[in-house]
Amino acid sequence: MSGVPRLPRRKFLALSAGFGSAAVLAACSSSAPASPTAAPAATAPPAAPTATTAPTPVVQAAAPATPAPQAAAPTPAPTTATTNFKEAPMLADLVKAGKLPPVEKRLPDPEDVMVVKPLNEIGQYGGTWNMSFTGPADFHAFDRNTYEPMLRWPADLRNPIESGVAKKWEWSDNNTTLTLYLRKGMKWSDGEPFTADDILFWWNDIELDTNLTPAPHAEYVINGKPMQVEKVDDYTVKLHYGGPNGLALRMLAFHGGQWPTAFEKFGFYAPQHYLKQFHPKYNKSSDYKTFAAKADDLNPDRPSLWPWRIVEWKPNENKLVAERNPYYWKVDPEGNQYPYIDTIYMHLVANSEVTNLMAANGQLDFQFRGIDVAKYSVLSDNASKNNFHLLKWPAADGSELAFFPNQTIDDKDLQAAFRDKRFRQALSLAINRDQINQVSYLGLGVPRAATVLPQSPYFTEGIDKLYATYDPKQAEQLLDDMGLKKGSDGIRRFQNGKPVAFLVETSTVAGAGLDAIQLVVKDWQAIGLKVDLKTMDRSLYWPRAIGNQVQMATWGIDRGLEPMVDPIYQIPFDNRSWFAPQWGVWYNTGGKQGEKPEGDAAKVQELYDQFKSTVDGAKQVEIGQQICKLAAENVFAIGTVGMVPSIVVVKNNFMNVPDSAVTDWIMFSPNNLNPFQFYFKKG
Repeated sequence: MSGVPRLPRRKFLALSAGFGSAAVLAACSSSAPASPTAAPAATAPPAAPTATTAPTPVVQAAAPATPAPQAAAPTPAPTTATTNFKEAPMLADLVKAGKLPPVEKRLPDPEDVMVVKPLNEIGQYGGTWNMSFTGPADFHAFDRNTYEPMLRWPADLRNPIESGVAKKWEWSDNNTTLTLYLRKGMKWSDGEPFTADDILFWWNDIELDTNLTPAPHAEYVINGKPMQVEKVDDYTVKLHYGGPNGLALRMLAFHGGQWPTAFEKFGFYAPQHYLKQFHPKYNKSSDYKTFAAKADDLNPDRPSLWPWRIVEWKPNENKLVAERNPYYWKVDPEGNQYPYIDTIYMHLVANSEVTNLMAANGQLDFQFRGIDVAKYSVLSDNASKNNFHLLKWPAADGSELAFFPNQTIDDKDLQAAFRDKRFRQALSLAINRDQINQVSYLGLGVPRAATVLPQSPYFTEGIDKLYATYDPKQAEQLLDDMGLKKGSDGIRRFQNGKPVAFLVETSTVAGAGLDAIQLVVKDWQAIGLKVDLKTMDRSLYWPRAIGNQVQMATWGIDRGLEPMVDPIYQIPFDNRSWFAPQWGVWYNTGGKQGEKPEGDAAKVQELYDQFKSTVDGAKQVEIGQQICKLAAENVFAIGTVGMVPSIVVVKNNFMNVPDSAVTDWIMFSPNNLNPFQFYFKKG
């Protein structure tokens, strides 16, 4: 591990107690997975820094442990709930009216019901949870509160990965076959059984259908061999890999089935009893466009396993309404069927400015998506009179705002410039990060490069500082060295005489983020580059960015603790790797589409193949550090300010919300906090 700093043993063990990456692999051992009845206490890292204090590390991390082969299935934790199950009044009324079967008939078999202890106290039924979102392109505003993966990240990130849709799992002796055990009697929201057939349908008819997914995704391909899915019986499946799979449990807790082209909202399963009728393989009169519309998780008719199911949504309306799933398969220790809250009402808004205005007016019950840190003072001033309070949750964000020079853009002049590491270094050195931190983020962040946090096991000393100082003179010298000289008008030109010009595109249309983007544009203009800015709705921006049409894209760098689950910022992984979408497509499709990368971009892909094909935790750390270091040295993404806390708005009667919790995309926050146990306190 040449060049990798060694931790004292005591510090290493302390870190190993921290983040779930250690726990993920530790769960492969012969011991049982964490009990689902364990209290989901939130991680309590140090308080987020204030504007007058130096920011300090705020999240826990760990080096993955080396897993031992697991030959026997973990023993399931005992159920502590009574079999005298109880339900919400709105469902009890439907049972009395003969419109629903009794609650005990809607839950899985008693030994397979998942029991989850609420954070602080048993909740009360009822109420409507008001939040906001900006439309179909902002679908994660709903998903991140409701998603149910095969396995789950724990609420306390120091604990092992927990059971989820799958109640338990086991590895073969050589770590190449993973057996998943499902919950007997579990049902979809329409009352139909959930079985292994729903996993096989997702795999065979979505992931392996080249009309929907060009090639099996990288996380399912080990040593060049796609995963094979074997149905043992209705409640048991075996996943056979082409070698040891060091990512399997992480992926099952992240999304399960990650990013199928048109079906990014699936998670390793799909309601085959509903969707088969729309699949062209089974219905020749249907087509794939119809199938995609029916498969979308915003389709109110599509059955769900989530705590709330959508009952009302039309894109031209101003709301999305979801009601409790009467067949939801979790209960509290007293046998009360989750969720506690009856209804989710999502207000469709134009942008984050409206979200922040609604929050200040007390119209939102719990929200951190779209809450602008720059509005903290305004929100604080309105909190008391509008009956809410604010939390500052540490965010595992390497950079709140990052820029992605597209190295596979069709413009050959720009492509050549963007592929020259000196150009990317110059862009980074020209940015005044301290100014951005003060103007946009109230001094709460840390000026840094676009890389992992110091608490990540993949961090090495100094990578967060690479080309992240404000040095416009050095930036100009690098551009001069490239032959990009200034003309009489102060604009730099390519050797063919064309101005060095590019367009920054963003879906950030207001708030602190837009202010920061505008500051960077001015910094780049100041070193002689002709830079313009264009804002647009996310629904327009996203297809352009993944379609290799954006010259300079913007987004945030999250995945700051566990980037290897979805390494889109570290390697050209897929079309979301906006520093080179076509290189990502090449990797994601096994070379069937896109463009083959060269140099360090190819090297990090090769290293990632090594990472995912080993279950040796120490080896994974070593490889991950190499990947992150190469990505930082190459300035694949250009960071600005990171580690800015998430501002959370919580109504005073909205309960079972932790005071502190790490927010991160990989954990699908706040999903790992079990939103189904949130409730409104009456009286």
